[in-house]
Amino acid sequence: MGLNQSFITEWDKMPKTIMEFDRNITKESVMQTIQQMRNHQIPSIDDFCWACREATKFFRALPNHVDVTVQPNDRMILVGDMHGCFETLIRLFIGEPKTQIAPLGFPGDIVDDFRNVYLFNGDLVDRGGSGYQIVFTICLLTITCQECIYVNRGNHESEMFGMSTQPGLGHKFMFEVQEKFPQVDFLKYKQAVSELFCSFPICHTLDKNIFVVHGGVPMANDLSSMPAPSPSPFAQKVQQPISYNQMVTPYPISQLQNLNPPRFQTLDFEDSPRTKNLVWHGFLWSYDRLPYAAAFLDYNGYKTMVCSHTATPYHFVTTFLPVENQPEGFGIQSVANSQDKFDAVYQFFEQHPNLQKIKLSIVEVFSSPTNQGQLYACVIKGKNAAVGQRLDYDPLHWEYKMLGSHTEFNFVQAQPGPNGM
Repeated sequence: MGLNQSFITEWDKMPKTIMEFDRNITKESVMQTIQQMRNHQIPSIDDFCWACREATKFFRALPNHVDVTVQPNDRMILVGDMHGCFETLIRLFIGEPKTQIAPLGFPGDIVDDFRNVYLFNGDLVDRGGSGYQIVFTICLLTITCQECIYVNRGNHESEMFGMSTQPGLGHKFMFEVQEKFPQVDFLKYKQAVSELFCSFPICHTLDKNIFVVHGGVPMANDLSSMPAPSPSPFAQKVQQPISYNQMVTPYPISQLQNLNPPRFQTLDFEDSPRTKNLVWHGFLWSYDRLPYAAAFLDYNGYKTMVCSHTATPYHFVTTFLPVENQPEGFGIQSVANSQDKFDAVYQFFEQHPNLQKIKLSIVEVFSSPTNQGQLYACVIKGKNAAVGQRLDYDPLHWEYKMLGSHTEFNFVQAQPGPNGM
């Protein structure tokens, strides 16, 4: 995936008109507003900023790590990176008759006696051409349906990417908004968006066992004795194998709430020196699906981690089993990165139920056509059981809702913006 490649679609480039928007919103009026945006109407900058500020009030009251008590009739829908592709939301909420994609429904909808509860796992913006509509939608749903929508922060909700007004590194959100409103100074809306992005929580736990975070986790509790974080795939240097220091413990999730600098003051994850932001970097930037992440899960009492960030063309499932001679205590048993491998891993564990009980898993889900593969969302239905047993934490048993393939989106060339963007 090229950093400067355009992922703007023909739908994004269709002419837009400003909608008449009533701020006395209800869930029903929000559904109508989303239909209007589907028909190429967008909110004014003033209404957009109002929605950002109202949603920020709610998100700022949440801790860094949100522990979600899932109800027995909840249907959890986990959505990966959307990267400015409003068409993903259309397919989720309304469906796509042309490609015969049936909708899952809106947050709060009751479908077959289950209530839809969505968790959006970061990277709402950049690369695509309709992040403006995505952010507005997320804000409206947060204002009207707070028990049925959760949002994690991604690495693109940062000064380096989504809030940047500097050219390079692909089509950025600030330039997208500027293209929609060329007569409006970006200072009019940048602060409202920045405060919203900084208010998003970092991670969520679902029913005690499923840990959801955008990137990954820090390598250990004491990062001073660990090797440098894995470089971005965009870096020029070849990544060296990681040598794990078994004298340190995994990062305890209980420490995240007291992390400094606080998330409200952390817009830039690329500070120099980066040492003060290494923990933030681990949660939002990590590309590793390695045994130290399994050690984190085991240490904190989790069974499964759900990540996005890596632009996987399939819902990858990495499975770990305890290994005595490994410093982390775990080794990679399998990586299901295709349907054939997924089916084979499923059959293996069905035949070895004793291993099924002790395995740990990492799932990668991506919901944007910028992955040049297939788009997915994870769907997990609750059941009538005690807290901690309401969701099946085994990702081999989950439903994976296919939202289409990148080949179904008609990409067009982005127009150069200011300073060559």
